Amino acid sequence: MTDRYRHGVYVCLIVLIGSCAVAADLPASSSDWKFDQIHLKNGAVLKGMIVEETQSLIRFHNVRRRPGRPTVVIATTIRPTECTRVERLSDLDRKTLQQRILDLEKNTPQAERERMESLTLEVIAWGEIPDAGRRYTSDHFILTSNAPEEIIRRAAVRLEQIYAAYIRYLPPRHAGGKPTSVQLIIDMKEYERIVGELKQPFVNPAFFDPSTNRIVCASDVRRLGLELSQVRLKHSALRKELDKQASELSKLYTGKELKRVLEPIEQTRIRIANADRLNEALFDKETRQLFAMLYHEAFHAYVDGFVHPKSAGELPRWLNEGLAQIFETALVEAGELRVGHADSARLTQAKDLVRKNTVVSIAELIRSGSKQFVLAHLADRASADAHYVSSWAWAFYLTFEKRLLGSESLDRYVSQLKNGRSEAEAFEEFVGQKLTVIEEEFRKYVQQLQPDGTVAVIKP
Repeated sequence: MTDRYRHGVYVCLIVLIGSCAVAADLPASSSDWKFDQIHLKNGAVLKGMIVEETQSLIRFHNVRRRPGRPTVVIATTIRPTECTRVERLSDLDRKTLQQRILDLEKNTPQAERERMESLTLEVIAWGEIPDAGRRYTSDHFILTSNAPEEIIRRAAVRLEQIYAAYIRYLPPRHAGGKPTSVQLIIDMKEYERIVGELKQPFVNPAFFDPSTNRIVCASDVRRLGLELSQVRLKHSALRKELDKQASELSKLYTGKELKRVLEPIEQTRIRIANADRLNEALFDKETRQLFAMLYHEAFHAYVDGFVHPKSAGELPRWLNEGLAQIFETALVEAGELRVGHADSARLTQAKDLVRKNTVVSIAELIRSGSKQFVLAHLADRASADAHYVSSWAWAFYLTFEKRLLGSESLDRYVSQLKNGRSEAEAFEEFVGQKLTVIEEEFRKYVQQLQPDGTVAVIKP
C-alpha cells in the first residue's frame, strides 16, 4: 500500500473524529420485487427495469437478487431485434422499482457496503491456523481467503457481479459445471510455493488451473483491508452517536429551532459521506489490478465449467482471451457493473495496429493457439501483445456490434471446430461473411470506435 493511501485514510479520521452513520435499511426481499422482463431469442430472460426504450435500442438495468447474496445491477443495452417479447411493469410497480434501485444505488459507498454486509461467510482454518480464513459459497465459485474480512466481502461482491455479467452475455450451456475454487492469498511466498508445485511458467500473480478447476490470486492487501475495516467501524460508531444525538434533540426542539440545532449533525454526516467516498476511490485505485486479474481468470473458469467445457468443444483460445480482456476492465459505478465501454489503452493500441496495418489478420488469428498467448520469453512480447490486442478488438466487435456472443451461431462454431472443420470455413459460417469482407468492416469499426463503446461516423 502506498504512503498516499495511508495518508488519505488518516486525514479522513482526523476530519471526522468525534462524529458519524449506520447502514441504511436493507432492501426488501426478492419475493416482493416486481420487474420488467425481456425474453431474448437465445432463451435468456432478463429481469430488471427498462430505463429507456427507442426503436433501435432498450437501455436496461438487469437486477439479480438472491437471499444471502449481494444484489447485482448491470447496466446494459439490448436491440429490439434480439427480443421475442417484453413484459412491462404497471406504472405503479415501475415507480416502486425505480425508488428501490435508487435507494440501493445512491451515489455513496453505502450501496456496496450493504451488499457486503448481507453476505454469509463461513469461518475456516487456513493452513495450520484454525479460524484464520473465511469462505463464501456461490453457485459458480467458492471464495476462500485469509485476507481481512473487508477485502473478502468486497471480493465476493465483485465476483458475484462479474459472474452475473458473464451470464448476461454468455448464458450457461453446460448443466454439469461445478463451482470454481477461488483462493485469494495475501502472502506472496505462499503463492510462489503453489506455482512451484504446479511447475508452470506463470508470469502474473493470478492463474486458472483447469485440471483442478481452481483460481489462485495473490495480492498484498492485508494492510489495506485492516485500515478500511478500522475506518468503517469508527464511522459506524460515530454515525450511531449522531443518530442518538439527533433523536434526543428532536425531543427538546421543534420547527426552525430543531433545524438549527440539527444543522451541525447534518454537516458532520456530509463530511463522513465525503470521507467514505474518498476511501472508496482510494481503495478502487489500489485494488484495480487485483479485481482485473480476478475478473480475467474467472471468465476462463466460467467458460470452461459452464459454457464450453473441453469435453464438449472449447471456445477458441483467441476468442476466450479476447473476451476475458473485455470483462477484466468492467467498471463498478454507484453499485452498477458496466460492461461495454472500450478500454482506452487497448483501443489506442488497436487503432494504431490498424493504422499501421500490423493488426493480426483474422485468418491468422483464428488459427492461433496457446503459443501466441503465453509469454514464455521476452522476445515473444511484441507478438503476444499484437495477438492480445487484436483478440480484444475482434471480441469487442463480435460482442457489441455483431451481437454474436451467446448465440446459436457461436455454439455451432465451437462444435464445428471440435468436429474438425477448418477454422476459416467455421468462422465464415459463424459470422455469415467471407473473411475478407468482415475484416474490412472490422478495420473501419475499430477506426470509428469510441471509448464509451459508441461508433463515430468519420466523414470522408
